[in-house]
Amino acid sequence: MNSQTFCIVPWTHTRISADGTVTPCCKIDKSFPITNINSLTNFDDWWNNDLMQKLRQDLSQGEKNKYCNVCWSDEAAGKSSLRQDYNKRLSKHTDLRSISKSQNFLAQNLPVGFDIDLGNICNFKCATCGPANSSKWQTERKQHASKFNALEFVKQLPDYDFDWPNQNNFQAWFQTVAPDMKLLSLRGGEPLLIKNVKSVINSVQDKQNCVINIVTNGSVDIDDDFLDDLKQFSEIWLSVSVDGIADQGEYVRYGSNWAIIDKNIRKISKLSNCTFRLNTVLQFFSSLTFPAIAEYALENNLIVDVIFCYQPKFYSIHAMQPQHQEKFYNFILDKINQHPEIKWLQEVQGFLESYVFDPVLHQQAKEYTDTLDSIRKNKRESIQKLFYNA
Repeated sequence: MNSQTFCIVPWTHTRISADGTVTPCCKIDKSFPITNINSLTNFDDWWNNDLMQKLRQDLSQGEKNKYCNVCWSDEAAGKSSLRQDYNKRLSKHTDLRSISKSQNFLAQNLPVGFDIDLGNICNFKCATCGPANSSKWQTERKQHASKFNALEFVKQLPDYDFDWPNQNNFQAWFQTVAPDMKLLSLRGGEPLLIKNVKSVINSVQDKQNCVINIVTNGSVDIDDDFLDDLKQFSEIWLSVSVDGIADQGEYVRYGSNWAIIDKNIRKISKLSNCTFRLNTVLQFFSSLTFPAIAEYALENNLIVDVIFCYQPKFYSIHAMQPQHQEKFYNFILDKINQHPEIKWLQEVQGFLESYVFDPVLHQQAKEYTDTLDSIRKNKRESIQKLFYNA
């Protein structure tokens, strides 16, 4: 196996998105052919199909598969990629010797790691999100279809089916894989608002040998009964997604209330047997919003998991104007000088060094932001300054 490209994910892990589509992981390229979990009468028809075999072969033999560009980009920026993280997390649950000797690249065992979005129910309409992961977004897109359809770079609203967790195929499959589950990641939507979450958690039979990972928007208080359920797992990983502090966060993560989020962060970050992190997406607005996030994390001794925005492209860092990127970059350099031990600051630096201004993306970001502002009546001068030339 080639350590520079080997990835344990296609041997051990499966992701089911909010609309029921099955892929190896959350970082796989959007062009990866998708299948709905409930269309599979036999999971092995997907798990060991030609595409999955080719993915395993490429990654084992030193070939940087085209569907894995997010991990290659993350690693080039100095960030620990999902490939590297999962190689560490899942290797102890995998017969690596058998994998190294594989000639046909068939996975003999079912996956033991699962990343499941049980629906799109969410109370936020974050700027970089969309209908696939937010019911509020889905409603807004339908109500203002003409405005969004006028933006030629925005895809048409698909006809999503979010009832898949209640279908027999998924239920039967989950009962099959639940006994050997070693990692369960629950996202959303907002997972703490989705009714199936507790039943899925309770379906994990060997909790003492399973890690649970929940990514929440921080708006929902975790009650004591739910905490008792989580404490049965071998480890708890909790992340709260934050894309701005106070009013900036309430703009980018529309529908949020910073006072509530801050309160919940301070509560759950102190839980025992829990690895807690702030999740933040490094994107167009970050030149304005990230400095306050960094200060908040440093002040409260919190780790930041920096997620690089690749989609939508018009909200990537390449839509930033050069003067804003430069100011942002200098802020990061200053913080690194003060805190050379903080790895997530170095990750931001590495990603900002890949910056190349794209005026087309910048114009699209402006048109899209103006559209949201006109619908939400939420225009703010501080945000508009990101589009000024001076």
